[in-house]
Amino acid sequence: MKKYIYIILIIIIAIVLTLLYFNSQNNVYNLTSGDKNLKTYSANGISFNYTDNWEFINKTGKYSIVRLTDPTLNETDGKPGAVVEISKKASEGIPLEKYYDEIKVGASGVPGYKQLSESKREINNETAYEFSASGMDNSVEEQFKTVLFEKGGYIYMIAFGTRAPTYLADKNREFDIILNSFKVQ
Repeated sequence: MKKYIYIILIIIIAIVLTLLYFNSQNNVYNLTSGDKNLKTYSANGISFNYTDNWEFINKTGKYSIVRLTDPTLNETDGKPGAVVEISKKASEGIPLEKYYDEIKVGASGVPGYKQLSESKREINNETAYEFSASGMDNSVEEQFKTVLFEKGGYIYMIAFGTRAPTYLADKNREFDIILNSFKVQ
């Protein structure tokens, strides 16, 4: 059980670090889709569309396979106003619902944590669990949405984050483009 708590903490730390530190380098996996306003990412066993002005961050980790950011900077601290990180981890027999609950418990440790919503949706023909919450980082409100689903023995986590004055509602269109087009190849 401690092993899973450490994994959850690592994922949460990765999300927070993603919001804090960015390296705006384009990734070689950017491909233009048929829509003039979208690009398609297709690598690491996944594909999805994203808004063409978003940028890839050339950093990945043990579970993180893709990071991208809205290049619009936060006026207060010069950090991007929105970020997306996609992670993939072998399920190792852990039921998705249990993993989801552990992620929510881990996220509740963020300073100023407040859950905003919780729901289910379908991604790539699989049931996905989703919650959104807010917290504080150096007196700046952050909002994040976490979506988890399982496919092919792997748990995929798509984490969206924003920093005030940008809020989740401001980026729903861009986030929905990713979620609605997300496919495991």
